[in-house]
Amino acid sequence: MIQSKRKSSGSIIIRLWSLFFPLLMSQRFKFWRDALYSQWICQFIGEVGEGVSFHKPLKLEGDGMDEVYIGSFNTFQENCVIGCRKHYGNQEFTPNIIIGNHCDFGAYCHITAINRIKIGNGLLTGRFVFIGDNSHGGLSMEEAEIAPGKRNLKSIGEITIGNNVWIGDKVSILGGVSIGDNVIVAANSVVTHDVPSNSMVAGNPAKVLKSL
Repeated sequence: MIQSKRKSSGSIIIRLWSLFFPLLMSQRFKFWRDALYSQWICQFIGEVGEGVSFHKPLKLEGDGMDEVYIGSFNTFQENCVIGCRKHYGNQEFTPNIIIGNHCDFGAYCHITAINRIKIGNGLLTGRFVFIGDNSHGGLSMEEAEIAPGKRNLKSIGEITIGNNVWIGDKVSILGGVSIGDNVIVAANSVVTHDVPSNSMVAGNPAKVLKSL
């Protein structure tokens, strides 16, 4: 017969705290905390639609946040990063980030633009997804002698993501890529080329596995 495991004793203070502050109450507290936090974050972004939720903490990077446009009913889970840079060192850019409606960005997602990133409606991502149109320098001997953080930022093109796209955990989507509608990107993939609509891609670099 399988014996039930005893609960870990823990400290008396923690056990008493769990009685006075149960899990359901904690979840309700987090909901209202994130609601207030979302209203505060909206003050620093160019345009935000209704019903957008930013889960604490969210990191905003760069001086181009006024060029970020977020539609309605989107959710950004905890520890997401949104970066939009008009200036980096002596460089100047004209970036923008446009996000549609009903998108759900998983925890630790990182979106960064010095060019242009456009995302359609209904996007769902896993955790640790990177969507970036830029990188620190290129591949040359001259740049190899410069610390990565001091190299110029470069972009090979904008990123476009269509409607109803599902992106798995730890996917990287790089500059110059266009992803069509109804696409599934498997976990751990690196997308370096265009992806047609109604397809599933996987791998590094990502390749089409199936099409509808």
